[in-house]
Amino acid sequence: MTYQEWKQSSGNKVIASSPFSEKIFDFIPESGRVLDLGSGDGRISQVIQKHGFETYGMDINPTAINLAKTQPDLVGIAFSVQDAKATTYEDAFFDAVIEQAVLACVEKSDRTTVLTEVHRILKSGGVFSIAEFGFEESLHERYEHDALLSGEYGTVVVKSDDGMKPFRSHHFRSEELDTLVQDAGFEIIQSTHPNFSTRSGHTHPGHQYIVRKV
Repeated sequence: MTYQEWKQSSGNKVIASSPFSEKIFDFIPESGRVLDLGSGDGRISQVIQKHGFETYGMDINPTAINLAKTQPDLVGIAFSVQDAKATTYEDAFFDAVIEQAVLACVEKSDRTTVLTEVHRILKSGGVFSIAEFGFEESLHERYEHDALLSGEYGTVVVKSDDGMKPFRSHHFRSEELDTLVQDAGFEIIQSTHPNFSTRSGHTHPGHQYIVRKV
């Protein structure tokens, strides 16, 4: 979905969620400061906090953030409503940033802006975990059709289950993500490409990256 569509949604109704890999925790110093970028209602924030890290969560959707703030299991997490393209965090504030399918809903022209902002708020040598849905060759006709609405080949247009407008989700080729993160000043530590499962139970190609600020 676009940023604006997510901002206006119920905040906890999405079509699919990319799986989270805890491998990122091997690269974060003990008691490090970690940001859940696009935290929604706090699913990943809770995992981060349970590992003993100082946890922050931010999302552009105020309904999702308000929901997270009311959860007794999320007490102590610093949630805030913010735009990933321009946060209020200080330079070099975090040891790590984690995002799950955030770039997919950002306009193509804004993806570099988001990655540049993550680079700014990370400490030197800080790490960034990225999970995004991958490109599916068999969806060629779907991509061509939906590009008429989205303006970008590789982006699908689907309806959510809470009645909001159709939203867009971009499916990345691995070389596309490689170029984005490297051009933004990150080095790739590791990348894997496991299959993800959508909430409807379908299997879909995916990407899980750990990159470091250089």
